[in-house]
Amino acid sequence: MCCSSLLEAEINQNHTILISIVICTADRRISLEKTLIAINNINYSFCEVIVIDASSNSETREMLTVMSNSFNRNLKFATVAEKNISVSRNVGIKLASGAIIAFIDDDAIPPPDWIEKLLSTYLLYGDKCAGVGGAVRDMTRNGYPLQYHRGITNLISNTSPICLAGVINYNQPQGFWYNGLMGTNSSYRKDLLEKINGYDEFFDYFLDETDVCLRLIQAGYQIHHCDVVVDHYPQPSHNRLDQKHLTCWYSLAKNTTYFALKHAFNKIPFPVLVIRLSLLLIYRCFLRIIRLKFTHNLSYKMLCKYIQESLNGIRVGWNRGISWHKISKSS
Repeated sequence: MCCSSLLEAEINQNHTILISIVICTADRRISLEKTLIAINNINYSFCEVIVIDASSNSETREMLTVMSNSFNRNLKFATVAEKNISVSRNVGIKLASGAIIAFIDDDAIPPPDWIEKLLSTYLLYGDKCAGVGGAVRDMTRNGYPLQYHRGITNLISNTSPICLAGVINYNQPQGFWYNGLMGTNSSYRKDLLEKINGYDEFFDYFLDETDVCLRLIQAGYQIHHCDVVVDHYPQPSHNRLDQKHLTCWYSLAKNTTYFALKHAFNKIPFPVLVIRLSLLLIYRCFLRIIRLKFTHNLSYKMLCKYIQESLNGIRVGWNRGISWHKISKSS
């Protein structure tokens, strides 16, 4: 019996399939504890929780030691030296014992039926379903607007994060647009993550899960959305001071450039790629940096710093993208 058939059989046998819930964290002990309490209260009982910690101190480890005494799930813990979300997720994949790995952020709260909704979607779409995710709403803004709902992305990484229910499922291996998931509410079959060699660790932050979704679809599998909403309470981090004041301009520019070259280099005419990538970088980085001058009273010194970081990111991402194709062509 193939792995997917085994998966379906196990799901049908009184929810006996093991789910691994992976949380990557860094210096967010308080919000992580709230996330773990919510996970402890989800309906689905046959799951393990894996925390990958990139914190700069021991507070998270100490909190987990205390919490493990009352936690009713198997709780695993590992530390990583660098704050790289793809590295952390790959460690989580290696530690996972479940057939499906669900990812949630350390500042998000899942509903009680989160895992059940994800599992039912795997059953609905069968053995070609490689990943399932739901919507994410921002609980720190008025009206709790959606951050992500049935989103799609294209080969250059231009993303439409909010799409209406009933839109076309973009699961064509040779397509320009693809179904995507937001890491805050996403899940994948472990065997297929391993088949594509997990997360690309060049994506230290941003576009990491988008790259995984594209590679799974290009490998002949499908990404699907389900109607389950995770509540997100975005917290400050080394990548942002608040929702608008990002500090990760190097990573945004680097990963945008690398993503576009990696996925679109041989798919669209090179001059068109350069023009579309340039416009995206202007919108995604430079215009947003300039806007900070007015919304956050950014100093000219900081403005120049962010612009320089973006330019450095473009250079590094470009070089890595070109090298990636040279290596792929020779192998």
